[in-house]
Amino acid sequence: MENKLILSLYEKKLNGLDINTVFDIINLYGNKNIDGIEINTDNLDSLKKCSKLCKKNKLKFMCHTPLKVMSESEVIKYLNCLNDISRELRYNINVVFHSLNNNKDFKENIEETILFMKKILTYVKKYNLNVTISLENLNKKNDIRRININVIDSILNRFEDIRFTYDIGHDLYDNKKISNLSTLQKIKLNNVHIHSVINSKDHNIINEKSHDIDKIKESLENLKKINYKGPIVLEYAIDNIPGERIEEKIINLVKSFNFFKNELIKKY
Repeated sequence: MENKLILSLYEKKLNGLDINTVFDIINLYGNKNIDGIEINTDNLDSLKKCSKLCKKNKLKFMCHTPLKVMSESEVIKYLNCLNDISRELRYNINVVFHSLNNNKDFKENIEETILFMKKILTYVKKYNLNVTISLENLNKKNDIRRININVIDSILNRFEDIRFTYDIGHDLYDNKKISNLSTLQKIKLNNVHIHSVINSKDHNIINEKSHDIDKIKESLENLKKINYKGPIVLEYAIDNIPGERIEEKIINLVKSFNFFKNELIKKY
């Protein structure tokens, strides 16, 4: 069984392009290579719309929490919405969370993230929500240290039910090489994000011209060695994709899955 390849969709970067158009482009240029959508939006109506389009087009529906910091009440509304969607789709929904980065003190960020995750999991368990929480390793940003793959175990080991989203691009950004996953990370791994890093700029498209293509290949080989069969999310920033109009960028994004599937996944 091949890994499912998932398209990352950050709604706020679509510049008003309707989600229906994105699915039309997928059907025209890449419906055989794309297995699902991981949508990043704080608009609950957009979540519902995307989930219905995924169901109609037989694509897996997954989520990434909004990049803005949500209040506790906003998180609850978001998770309740996903639980309602899960009833319609009839499967558990994976939702990716970032660790918190509110303080200059790095240790305080770890402790705040632990408290935040505890509140989320308590709510999920109390109301038996049909969602899975997956915590992603981050990278340094604007010279500010964030919770990366080297320290994320300090959070993962506190919670039995939190899974792990391994962001390969973030790993490359911070460590300049592919890390060996810890035993805990291997056990909890249920999702992978991947993108190229160019001149300390991440979320770039992966193609034959990517200067770090050998490291990308190494990361896929490592996933194969640990028998990872879960989703692989191609997480490319729209701004970094070739094209003048947003529609052209989405077309090039969808077409890029052909290279990734046929030249990388099938060979590793």
